Amino acid sequence: MARSSSNSTPDTAATEAPAEPAPVGIQSLELGLELFELLAAQEQALGVSDLARLAGMHRAKVYRYLVSLVRAGWVRQDADSSLYQVGPALRRLALAWLARQDWLELASNEARELAQTQGNTCLVAVQTEAGVCAVRVYQPGQGVSVGVAPGALFDLRTSATGRVFAAWAEPAPEALTPAQRAHIRSQGVAVVEGEHAPGINALGAPVFDAHGHLLLALTLVGHGAALQADAAGSAALALREACARVSGALGWQPPQR
Repeated sequence: MARSSSNSTPDTAATEAPAEPAPVGIQSLELGLELFELLAAQEQALGVSDLARLAGMHRAKVYRYLVSLVRAGWVRQDADSSLYQVGPALRRLALAWLARQDWLELASNEARELAQTQGNTCLVAVQTEAGVCAVRVYQPGQGVSVGVAPGALFDLRTSATGRVFAAWAEPAPEALTPAQRAHIRSQGVAVVEGEHAPGINALGAPVFDAHGHLLLALTLVGHGAALQADAAGSAALALREACARVSGALGWQPPQR
């Protein structure tokens, strides 16, 4: 009679640890959130029947969810049309999220990238009690950099950085005429060609917070041969796009034209 070997390989399936069960959630909550996300993705308010059709759910069931979402402030119903759209709770949540964003870090990342890609010094400036001040300065890896130290203050009339604050700050300072202010705002960038320092050009652009208020400026600074003092040039375009990315990350949306 054959004897079984004492060193036979055990059954792999028998020795494997059992898989942990998936956490148990609340299905009704998940459905409610899916319904809310569907409503939030629409460009216009919807009625119960339209939302039910989009969700593939029974109208009565959708209505019950909407009642709870309205009570919690996530959805609101127009008193005249009876249509539903996202409510004020979403705005409060968005503002709470935005308040946790590190705006200086966002701006610094863009300034560092601009310094490398454009081959010119790039700085981040904010308004302080002492004046418009550079808080972060990044130098290019190659090329000739311009010596700007953190803590440097900028004149509102002659520097590109200062002109950004003179053009977009509210109330408007007297450093610029209304025509100068309007011109800079229409270009979306302040341009200086050797006016602040001979032979040095600069381009400055604004970053806005979620409410459309001026928060800071990003400025490219370089020698005339390396930085084109042109509001329509490639450097100005890259600068405006970088500022728009920071502003967008902070919740700002450009006005509709």
